[in-house]
Amino acid sequence: MQLPRISVLLPLALAGSAVFAASRDVQEEAPRPRILVTNDDGFDTPGLAALTAALSEFAEVVVSAPDGNRSGASLSTVVLRDEHGVRRVEVEGASEAWAVDATPADAAAFGVLHLGGERGFDLVVSGINAGPNVGSLSHYSGTVGAAMDAAGRGYTAMAVSQADYRNPAPAAEFAATFARRLLDEGGEPGVVYNVNVPRYAGDAPQPVVVAPMGGHFIELVSVDVDLGEDGSGQFAMNIKYPGAEQPGCDLEAYNTGAITIAPLRYDWTARSEVERLGSWDW
Repeated sequence: MQLPRISVLLPLALAGSAVFAASRDVQEEAPRPRILVTNDDGFDTPGLAALTAALSEFAEVVVSAPDGNRSGASLSTVVLRDEHGVRRVEVEGASEAWAVDATPADAAAFGVLHLGGERGFDLVVSGINAGPNVGSLSHYSGTVGAAMDAAGRGYTAMAVSQADYRNPAPAAEFAATFARRLLDEGGEPGVVYNVNVPRYAGDAPQPVVVAPMGGHFIELVSVDVDLGEDGSGQFAMNIKYPGAEQPGCDLEAYNTGAITIAPLRYDWTARSEVERLGSWDW
C-alpha cells in the first residue's frame, strides 16, 4: 500500500529540487551592479585606484576619467567644440577604462553616453579626490562636477573626497559601504551624495553625519596684483579658512572629524523666486 504513496512523493520531491536548482541558477546568473567611476585628478591617481578596487569587490566597474589633473573644473565643458582625444588605459579592477582629454564633467558624459550601452549604470561615483570638497567649495570641485553631470542625466551619483590624500583606503572603504547601501535601498536620481572624509584620530568608529551643504572651507579675501609699466603683470589670491558659520552644516560636522554626506541637487532653481517674480506685472 506504500508504493503508490512513494511514487507520488518522489516526483514532487524531484520537482521541488529542480525548482530550487533553477532558482539558485537564476540568483547565480544575476548580473552584478554596474558602476561608472570618474574623477577630476586623472585616471592614474591613487584615489581612483583605491575606489575602483573597493567597488569591484561587488560590482562591475567601468572607468572614464580625465587624462590629467582637472581640479577646480566644476561642471565646465570643452566638448561643445572641436574633437578631443580618448584612449584605452588599464585600471586594476575595472572591466574597461578610458582616459579622456576633456573636463571631469565631459569624462562622465563620455562614460554614460558611450560606455553605458543598453544596460547603462546603476550608480556613478566620482573620486576619490585628493583634498576635501566640503561646504561651498563643492561649487568649484571637478569631482562634484563630474557627479553632477551624471545626476543631470538622471543617474544617482556620489562624489567622494578625503583630507588625507596619502591614504585613500578609509575613504574607499566608506564609499564602497555607502554605494552598497544606495544600491540596496535606492538612491534618488538627479542627486549627488557629496561625501567628505576628514582625518580622524578618535578611538571609536568615525562618526557619519548627513547635513546640508554650508560654510566656506576656503574663502577668497583679497588680491595681490603686480603690474609692469605696460599694464600687464600677475596676480595672486589670498585665502583664509573661516570655518563653519552656519550651525548644522556639513562643514561644521566635518571640522569635528565626522564623515559628512551632503545630498545636492542638479537643479539649482530658486523656486520661491519663480513664484514671486511670476506674480509681477510684466
